[in-house]
Amino acid sequence: METTQLLVSRIHLSFDVIVRPVPSAALEVVFIETIVDTARLEERLLGPLTRTAGRRDRDLFKWMDNTLQLTRIEKVSSVDDAMNALLDSQAVLCLAKEYIVVSVDGLARRTPQEPATDVSIRASRDGFTESIDTNVALVRTRIKDPNLAFEKFIIGERSHTNVLLAYIQGLVDPAILEEARNRLRQLKIDGLFASGTLEQWIEDHHWTPYPQMQATERPDKTASALLEGRIAFFVDQTPFVLLAPAVMVSFFHTVDDYTQRWWSGTALRLIRIVAFAVSIFVPSLYVALTMYNPELIPLKMVLQLASTREGIPLPIVMEALFMEAMVELVREAGNRMPQQMGQSYSIVGGLVIGDIAVQAGIVSPIMVVAVGLTALGAFAIPNYEAAFVTRMIRFPMLLATSLFGIIGTLVFTLALIAHLSTLKSFGVPYLTPFGQMFLPDFGDTLVRAPLQLSTARPVTYASPGGWLRRARYRRQRR
Repeated sequence: METTQLLVSRIHLSFDVIVRPVPSAALEVVFIETIVDTARLEERLLGPLTRTAGRRDRDLFKWMDNTLQLTRIEKVSSVDDAMNALLDSQAVLCLAKEYIVVSVDGLARRTPQEPATDVSIRASRDGFTESIDTNVALVRTRIKDPNLAFEKFIIGERSHTNVLLAYIQGLVDPAILEEARNRLRQLKIDGLFASGTLEQWIEDHHWTPYPQMQATERPDKTASALLEGRIAFFVDQTPFVLLAPAVMVSFFHTVDDYTQRWWSGTALRLIRIVAFAVSIFVPSLYVALTMYNPELIPLKMVLQLASTREGIPLPIVMEALFMEAMVELVREAGNRMPQQMGQSYSIVGGLVIGDIAVQAGIVSPIMVVAVGLTALGAFAIPNYEAAFVTRMIRFPMLLATSLFGIIGTLVFTLALIAHLSTLKSFGVPYLTPFGQMFLPDFGDTLVRAPLQLSTARPVTYASPGGWLRRARYRRQRR
């Protein structure tokens, strides 16, 4: 059949492209057997066509729509549309002058499981999977609102990856929504296989190490973000959803903050903030105080530090850099090893290497304690990307401190704050609500006020023109 030849000629020769003629129906069925459910294809399409096509109506499409139990039956006239459907796990019926697309996708799907990166105590245990349809279903079961919308975009000239832009009409700021649409439309790449790749293409600032979108595996966290007026990006074949806009304080929030009483949630957030400060400043302050300003340390502690450093061949700065590099090396090795061995290797390897380094006289015991505190502080940050950036910031801060002492630490800190103040996420300043002093949002930043006092929808996730308007909405918290 001419339509079949035209369709098959568009696809490079491959063993799994199957053409099944159905003489009684005067058509041919084309499908790729490795990505369709062949049992479903035989049972619901080929079987009924072969048995009953002789008794069908003149209009084949109408007969199939009324008879076959298939979720999608669509008539297309373009060979390009038929080819895209074929590559998207569909079967194509080739008629004399047109094509009919039917849904028979059959790739194995992983069932929702507890997220590996976003661990919770009292929240739900299901997490996103690689199936974009499953991920949408997990969000729809939580938000039964007719205003919940999912706009579909095809990204990748060769991969044709499905990307969904999710939002709640009436809650999302129109300026942010339109900006997200424009960035997706303008994206021209060969292939898209991970949400992290999409994040790098559509973020505001490409040179900063700080993430400007929040990646999550949790449906409840995504649903909560949508209720706050934010948008979400779903990428097919990846279990991570991107939430935007994202401000810095949002990387310290977890679902458990809202499932516990307000004082428990506040205490946990303050612990994370202290851990963040410890992870960044402890090595630099130790170097600054011992090298440049020992007079700021009590005399007994100075004597104790001096005794622990007796016989250490490395300068304090080199000692700190050596231990920090060893910790990162052990951590990365543990991440790349099999899961059953990785965690035990990271813990045991760190203890063994630290103990051996102290016994060999390479580093002092107090340096092992300082480096251990910084590692624990980074682990307490709930977002992986934010924790990784925090760990990396320690190295340039150590170098600045080694050159200029505590002045270098202060100058580097001020430069870091100035850099963060210039960042934006889809037009929303990165340090919101502190930079703009949005007092109503302070009850859900470093502290977590009682839910009864946090009923206003946040002003933070709005464009400048919508900040005051957004404050008048009401919201349901997590």
